[in-house]
Amino acid sequence: MKPQDLIVSTVLFAASTAAAAITPLSDGSDGAFHPTGSITLDLPDDGVFNFTTIDIPTGVTVRFRHNAADTPVILRATGAVSIAGVIDVSAGGVSLADLANPGLGYIRPATTSTGGPGGGTGGLGGVGDTTCATEDCRDAVAGSGPSGGLPGPTPTHTGLKIYGVAGGGGGMATAGEGAERYTTGVDGSPAVPYPAVLTGGSGGGGGSGWYFFGVQLGGGSGGGGGGALGIFTPDAITVSGSLLALGANGGWAFANSGGQGGPGGGGSGGNIALVGGSAVTFLETSLVDATGGYGGGLGTQTYTNDPRFFENGARGGTGYLYVEGAQLALGGTLNASVVAVPEPESWALMGAGLGIVALARMRRSRRARIAEVVTG
Repeated sequence: MKPQDLIVSTVLFAASTAAAAITPLSDGSDGAFHPTGSITLDLPDDGVFNFTTIDIPTGVTVRFRHNAADTPVILRATGAVSIAGVIDVSAGGVSLADLANPGLGYIRPATTSTGGPGGGTGGLGGVGDTTCATEDCRDAVAGSGPSGGLPGPTPTHTGLKIYGVAGGGGGMATAGEGAERYTTGVDGSPAVPYPAVLTGGSGGGGGSGWYFFGVQLGGGSGGGGGGALGIFTPDAITVSGSLLALGANGGWAFANSGGQGGPGGGGSGGNIALVGGSAVTFLETSLVDATGGYGGGLGTQTYTNDPRFFENGARGGTGYLYVEGAQLALGGTLNASVVAVPEPESWALMGAGLGIVALARMRRSRRARIAEVVTG
């Protein structure tokens, strides 16, 4: 078996029809999940919840606190899953006021270098130029994740004014972008194929700092990558609400008459995977958003009202939505790169162990794939 074919547990999907017929993944030990008000759950050590049914009503938002291993969020059920409210694994979380007001034209998580659960972190901004020798000085840092944003290189001191270099946006299903205004910037990071192991998005790169009459001042940190969410049941999944895995905005850089730092790159969107044995249905009211964060701007503090008008253009890439079921109905607004199974000559395998879910898309017939798993 090739390394990319690895299944991280003994739980397998069987393919007896045009779509994969799955065995129940949950042992039901966590009972039915039916929150009556918005809630933030502590993730177990392995990131896995074992529910019987999942029913998130309208007006309820569910978020999660990172565990020590920073695993993705895995919601397993033995029965039906219905999501009329919001599940949010975005970097920094989304403003509910923004979500309730589509007239704003955007939904943005906070400007933060912390990724969503399972997502990459934004790189630290740099402080100082190449002449800097104090303990407070540092180079900018790349974002982490599958395609973390590149850091802005530390500038060479060549005059009174020093201009930092902007970090690049993190990549995922689409490439991150580079800065287009305020200062020079590195290229955004490239797109990556759908990951074989469920993982969150990529953090943006930090912008480099600058030097002005001996004062070391900093660039902006990269935005965190959106988190990873997996929902698995042998029954049906119905979504009429929202699933959010947005990347965070890049950090702003200091600027005055003496020069400016480099803003941070935006984090990419994360990844959402839904596998329902009988059906996966997105109703017309549903929203999936796994877009990347905006690049940072310039100023002494973040302008929170609408970052679109002040960003430098180094946005993070868009994340993935993976859906698998015997019947698929993909209505609503899907701001993600969609991977839908069944597909011709494609097979998705899922296993859960230590909070890791493997989703390996094989370029071979399902029957041959099953024979390989059975025979080893």
